[in-house]
Amino acid sequence: MVGPLTKSRFKLAIDCPTKLHYAKSENGYRNQNEGNDFLEALADGGHQVGALAKFRYHPDPYGAGITVDTLVKDDAIRETQAKLAAPGRVVIAEAALAYETYFIRVDVLIRDGQLIELIEVKSKSVSNSDVQKRFQGPEWRPYLYDIAFQTLVAEKVFPGYTIVPKLVLVNKELPCDVEGLHQNFRIVPDASTRSVRVEVASGFDPAIARNLSILREVDVTDVVNKLRTTPLIVAGVGAPHNSALEPFMRWAASIQQQPDAFFGGLTKGCKLCEFRADDGDQARSGRHECWQRAIAAGMLENTGDPTDRRLPLSVEIWGGAAGSKSMAGAVLDAKRAFIFDVQADDVRPTQDKAAIGFTPFERRMVQVEAFRSGPAHVIKEPRLLEMDDWARPLHMIDFETSTAALPFFAGQRPYETVAFQFSHHILERAGDIGVRVRHETQWISVDATTNPNVDFARALRAALMPQGVLQGTVFRYHNHENTVLRGLRQVIANRNDADKQQLLDFIDLVTKPSDAEAKQGVQAGAKTMVDLHRLVQEGYYSKVAGGSISLKYILPAILNEAPGVARYFSQPGLFAGPAVTSKNFSHQDGHVWLQAEYDNNPYKTLPPIFSGERASLNEMLLRLAGDDGEETAINQGGMAMTAWNFTQFADLSADERVAIRDALLRYCELDTLAMVMLVMGLFELRGHPLQLLVTN
Repeated sequence: MVGPLTKSRFKLAIDCPTKLHYAKSENGYRNQNEGNDFLEALADGGHQVGALAKFRYHPDPYGAGITVDTLVKDDAIRETQAKLAAPGRVVIAEAALAYETYFIRVDVLIRDGQLIELIEVKSKSVSNSDVQKRFQGPEWRPYLYDIAFQTLVAEKVFPGYTIVPKLVLVNKELPCDVEGLHQNFRIVPDASTRSVRVEVASGFDPAIARNLSILREVDVTDVVNKLRTTPLIVAGVGAPHNSALEPFMRWAASIQQQPDAFFGGLTKGCKLCEFRADDGDQARSGRHECWQRAIAAGMLENTGDPTDRRLPLSVEIWGGAAGSKSMAGAVLDAKRAFIFDVQADDVRPTQDKAAIGFTPFERRMVQVEAFRSGPAHVIKEPRLLEMDDWARPLHMIDFETSTAALPFFAGQRPYETVAFQFSHHILERAGDIGVRVRHETQWISVDATTNPNVDFARALRAALMPQGVLQGTVFRYHNHENTVLRGLRQVIANRNDADKQQLLDFIDLVTKPSDAEAKQGVQAGAKTMVDLHRLVQEGYYSKVAGGSISLKYILPAILNEAPGVARYFSQPGLFAGPAVTSKNFSHQDGHVWLQAEYDNNPYKTLPPIFSGERASLNEMLLRLAGDDGEETAINQGGMAMTAWNFTQFADLSADERVAIRDALLRYCELDTLAMVMLVMGLFELRGHPLQLLVTN
């Protein structure tokens, strides 16, 4: 029997009504988001913020048992009703309310006389500007419709009561004055519910939450009142169902009961649809079935087989450097089904300025041609000529950072960056044409009591400038490292460390200013880091990487196109020797990065991060670190951040903390070694291969 329309199902309907069909477990569709509850909780902090918020509304929420814990619908409703029967002011967490085909769980419900407050707690950050503008940006849409849906259901359940909807959000503009706040709310997997729960430290002072300024409560009655009468814009949904919120709710509840999927068409959001399965996966692929429906309805024109999951869909076109325009939306507007169906005019910009490398338009068309009859890889030699002028040695650096909703340390703002790890490889000349690769430095902090930021900057300076002078060229992959260092500069500038000026000068030397800083006249450093991501974007395309420039996809691509480099890293006995040194593997380990049994993917050869007793977390961790087609820092560093967040709970055993630390060191080592492989591969593709000095 199909269940009721819940908050999560309603949000699916607002996003895409077809997903209501795909979300039914009995239908057999692959859901890429399924099973990540524990690790997502570690990464986004939502459960921790929810636990903290309970203390804001009740002096002893756990001792008083205000939470309705059961996940059984009827039991939860009965328990909620029993709590509501108590006299006076009543506070209930996870209150269960049902009306006809609707069912909601309210984060915090407060009944006081004839007044009921519905409080939706989110870990999303909020600014004064967001509140003053009444949450106008599109990013607020799912949160606002969520609380609006709850409000309309509550009005049905409590006729005659005044319902006041509120959002509790994380105030990113104010620092936290509590030391170790994050560590007081430990995320633990709950085997009985296959979900997660929060354990609150026994010594946590409830008064802290009541006075904590980082949680901001906002009454959104006016916003909800506006939403309830505003027509909804949802693909394929017309009058009268989209005329206002309540008609849409009734319609969504009804189509959820239907055995067949509603299909209203395709949108740019299809690019990131979670209901998708790759070739060889026995599960059904919702996105591919939508493509079949669209082709059958004449919404798409195609020259390929819509049942063949090996064929890249049109929305997989590279979407970078397009400003506010969605390339996925553009190709759908042109009715293109597959990458090879895309025409130049579909993605041609109004102006395409000449450049020595690929322009964004040229890169997109190179991708299209690669899936027709064009070359599998293309290099733009004029853009890569700068490689010949790089000052040696070449320093590859990669940072791992965390941005938590609840700060780890006093003085931190919510979502303020904590830089906890870096790896540093050196590619140096050895003779006229030979090179050696040294894993020169690594640094990590898993101490739950110490803010690592300044020590991180200090250690990085020592690694790159051991004699006080920077020799050679420093490389990063994308903007993350530059952004982190500019943020650390602000932290250091407000301190009085003895080496303050040295650290500031170092950061200024290797970074470029943010846009805001540039407007104030701040100049780029004399030895600003070279961005290999930009070099790849403008100078190298591989069909193997598809429409991504994420290093996760570029690494196997370059190893496929540069067989000479691939042979080096497929060679037993090479790694962790004199030609390629390692800080985390010994020569006796015999580690080989490219192995056929691991699909020649170096990352698959690494041992798991979590120990055997938590083995089930490793598969989820790898999924969490997946790439969504846009290269953002949080996606690239999601795996390491999540594992490091786990180490910040003070009661973690010393052995497990060390085991996770060692695993993180190995992962970060590969990140910078991957940059070495990329640079060597690009030299090979240009006809100037670098020869590792391999000794037998």
